[in-house]
Amino acid sequence: MENVEKAAPKKEEPVAVPNHTKKIKSQVLAIIGKPPRMDRVEVSWHHGSKYRVNIWQQPKSDKDITVTSSPRIGLSYYLTVSDTGEIIESNPPLTKSHTAA
Repeated sequence: MENVEKAAPKKEEPVAVPNHTKKIKSQVLAIIGKPPRMDRVEVSWHHGSKYRVNIWQQPKSDKDITVTSSPRIGLSYYLTVSDTGEIIESNPPLTKSHTAA
């Protein structure tokens, strides 16, 4: 009987996902403006063409309280983007509500 080696089944190569985080961040801020007390903007890829954008803000200072508080998510958007990183859809809708800084 002849020894026949069976080749291991090939694993699918992972699909490279383009990194559109910088482009998405700049588009969001261009549309809504810079929110007051903005700490940072986080853009995270979820799946397919879906991204989550969280805008962290420092809490409004209360002059009667001397406790330091941590930044919190003030605004959050769930986006659908094109293959080139252009925003197609946003939930909630992106609306200009802040002055650009």
